[in-house]
Amino acid sequence: MVRERFSERLNQFLDDDRWMILQDSYKPEENLKYESLFCLTNGYLGTRGSYEEGTTRSIPCTYVNGVFDKSETFMRELANLPNWLGIKLYVEKELVGIENCEILSFARALNMKKACLVKQYHLRDRKGRETLVEGVRFVSRADVHRMAVKLYVTPLNYSGIIEIENIIDGSVINFCDAPRFKVKHIYLTANEALGEKGAYLEAATRDNHLHVGCGARVEVKGTKTVLFHDFGEQAVEFLDFDAAEGKTYEVVKYVSIYTEREKCKEEIKEAISRTVQEFAAEGFTKEFEKHTQVYEKLWNQADIKIQGDEKLDQAVRFNIFHLMSTASDFDDRVNIGAKLLHGEEYGGHAFWDTELFMMPFFAYVFPEKARNLENYRYHLLDAARANARKNGFCGAQYPWESADDGTEQCPDWTIEPDGTCYRCYVAVYEHHVTAAVAYGIANYVKITGDVGFLYGRGAEILMETARFWASRLQYVEEKDRYEIRQVTGPDEWHEPVDNNLYTNYLARWNLRYCLELARVMRETCPDKYQALVEKIQIAEEELNAWKQVQGKIYLPRKEGTPLLEQFEGYFDLQEVVIEKYDENDWPIKPEALKTVERQSTQIIKQADVVMLLHLLGEEFDEETTKLNYSFYEKRTLHGSSLSPSIYAIMGLKVGDSSKAYRYLRRAALLDLIDLQGNTREGIHAANAGGVWQTVIFGFAGVSIEDEVLHIHPNLPKEWEGLNFRIHHRGTSLEVAISADGSVELTVLEGEEITVCVNGEMRKARR
Repeated sequence: MVRERFSERLNQFLDDDRWMILQDSYKPEENLKYESLFCLTNGYLGTRGSYEEGTTRSIPCTYVNGVFDKSETFMRELANLPNWLGIKLYVEKELVGIENCEILSFARALNMKKACLVKQYHLRDRKGRETLVEGVRFVSRADVHRMAVKLYVTPLNYSGIIEIENIIDGSVINFCDAPRFKVKHIYLTANEALGEKGAYLEAATRDNHLHVGCGARVEVKGTKTVLFHDFGEQAVEFLDFDAAEGKTYEVVKYVSIYTEREKCKEEIKEAISRTVQEFAAEGFTKEFEKHTQVYEKLWNQADIKIQGDEKLDQAVRFNIFHLMSTASDFDDRVNIGAKLLHGEEYGGHAFWDTELFMMPFFAYVFPEKARNLENYRYHLLDAARANARKNGFCGAQYPWESADDGTEQCPDWTIEPDGTCYRCYVAVYEHHVTAAVAYGIANYVKITGDVGFLYGRGAEILMETARFWASRLQYVEEKDRYEIRQVTGPDEWHEPVDNNLYTNYLARWNLRYCLELARVMRETCPDKYQALVEKIQIAEEELNAWKQVQGKIYLPRKEGTPLLEQFEGYFDLQEVVIEKYDENDWPIKPEALKTVERQSTQIIKQADVVMLLHLLGEEFDEETTKLNYSFYEKRTLHGSSLSPSIYAIMGLKVGDSSKAYRYLRRAALLDLIDLQGNTREGIHAANAGGVWQTVIFGFAGVSIEDEVLHIHPNLPKEWEGLNFRIHHRGTSLEVAISADGSVELTVLEGEEITVCVNGEMRKARR
């Protein structure tokens, strides 16, 4: 029991084990992993789970959604902003810290239900003085500009003066533990006291000079001294108080952050000062209660309960927690980075991951946040148009990596740890992200019924992406077909290739969808269609050309069989298959790859053809789906975290339920056990979305066919039941599935709807 590791004093910040992620010992080599696992976000900002007193091995980061900078690095990335966490306790100049004292007991835990980080450790310094330090921190979801830390400090066998440093650290840099990539994205513009109490630090990004302010003050009863120090790039408030043996003292740090994205720079300090003052006057408890009330509402919509499988139940909840905590409630000019707001890898950039892996979760659970993500793509449509023109194409070509301005952020060169460089061709060849943006819109509308978006902003994006594909496809006269040459599909280990099947199918789908959309808009809303025609200058001749193109797109397969060919020439590569798996049920690299380059073999990085079967399953019959799943499953090394969830969903579709369950466990535990060894870089966002999809689309069997919601469960033998809630076109629905496959439906909000359950039409009622 997690509760047993903490005192009753912290009980109000704890919950039962299914909500708690426990760290039960301190190992410095695990610091960076836990900084990611214990990162707290509120849709506006994220702060990694570093220690307040600091540790030798640490990547302390605070990111604000939308605050990017390039400086000397090769891409615009989330700028590491001043670290507000710092609280240092001293007894006779001795730091009371996790690495400065003997650890007599230790525990930290993430409470996912209340979105807070709890800690308790008993320390003994070199003079034998013992101190109990207990604490909790949170970043408020009720007021995203408020953060706080509360410490309970108890001198167990001594009395004396305890000194405190309240630190805002502006010396932070990006990639602080990677000498080759270190970069500082901010410069200080102010370092001063925050009125009579507190410290204030203001910085600006180096490229666009966007200002960010951070203010903090510490409150502790019995304070004797309060001083402010302008200490280089640190703003430091100093306090001290007399401490009596055995008595517990509360030390509370109140913090606020604003940026020039919300306030003009002249108003930032005033806003922060007012927020901190009001926060301190109201107190830690009141804001924490408001914060937990918001999370109660979030979990009321998002929680998934798996009965009979406690470890997986907790792991699924962990992935949902980080995903839903990061998405903004109000800002439609930010997206969700591949590592959320939890780490530096990929610079906070949005990929195709958003539309295909994360969007379904938000569309079904938080549709208003899903629309924000769609609006993000619309705001950057002009940049996508410019990207297409730059590359010699028409329409809109979305960048492989997108930050704040919509320009391509994927670097042209990549530097290896040994200093060697190699040309990075991902942005040059991996064009399927444009189809993913289009598919994301169609899927969002399919789930939510938001035709208002479809017939406005959505239609404009869709038509421009179709234009891109029409210009990207190349007519081969001697074969009377259209091809996409020199392209890379989801499998990045074969780059580039001709006629990647996934890309060709999605290009055809994009063109066909837009042709049908034009027909429907002409018939049902001619005024909106005419406005679209006039805005983007699309004529009937162009639509007729699309019709000709989509009918002749080459789709490679093995002649005379249902076996789909991942790309033209794939079947000519050396046949190598996976035969062994490790203790984590992860595929072991075949021996052949020790002597043969992987691009010359049929071994692939991730779901490619199988991803196609997942997205456009209605285009393939059962025999084709089963054959191709079996063929490619033996050849996929899952070098990307995006892969296991797709194989789990498709495994269930073809009847391989045992393997599907194993794939789900791999995906759900990926970061918790650091399966790929890179959790230190942040949580795998797409994998988190894939975990949700595996449970809901896979084991619960949720789908939409002809605008009707279908539920056809196939629970694993390990589960005794499954409960979750989803939205379908304005109706909020609670679904309870028993081990025998029986389903109970309850309408929580909106109109009563008809649902197809196990092949039978049923009315879902209140």
